[in-house]
Amino acid sequence: MMTEIKKFVVGYLATNCYVITSADTNSAVIVDPGGGYAKIKEYIDGLGKKPVAVLCTHGHFDHTLDAYKWQKLGVKVFIHRNDIELINGEKSIIPGRKLPITPIEPDVVLEGGETIEFPNMIFKVIHTPGHSKGSVCYIFNDEIIFSGDTIFFHSYGRTDFYGGSLGELSESVKKILSIEKDMKIFPGHEESTTVKEEKIFNPLSV
Repeated sequence: MMTEIKKFVVGYLATNCYVITSADTNSAVIVDPGGGYAKIKEYIDGLGKKPVAVLCTHGHFDHTLDAYKWQKLGVKVFIHRNDIELINGEKSIIPGRKLPITPIEPDVVLEGGETIEFPNMIFKVIHTPGHSKGSVCYIFNDEIIFSGDTIFFHSYGRTDFYGGSLGELSESVKKILSIEKDMKIFPGHEESTTVKEEKIFNPLSV
């Protein structure tokens, strides 16, 4: 089973948007579409694939700004219950920054603990509050963790926005880093890392 993960750096805050495809199926899954709709659609169309899901790691605008564009094409948008208020309102905007937010109603509301399956693709949902109340990480095929703004390379997400909590984030990071397998971590910003690397160097690992 061959899968490919393409990273696009998009939007106002250089967010990592990921497109996951499989050579054996025509499906494509998009993680955190905070911008770049045209070039991402061109890429997916060029592969002859069909987008089937938008997986949001959380509801901040820089991870969800283009979700409504994909939803208009019939692509289902997934987000945790506790971040619906972010994807639907002003609380997703950085104070003092005016942006053209288009509120949407998600198609699938997550609680944490779900397993989302598409052909050759399995995503396990882990609720990881702290950066926002409804932040989640998606474990893909037991190989890769899409961590959003929960874990970064040798770092972690901010907790000074609405719904943030350093205590909760610390527990969430420990939860992810308790995974025994050394998985790759694809974060919402900057470079990738691994569980093994972050167990040693992440400030919240102890």
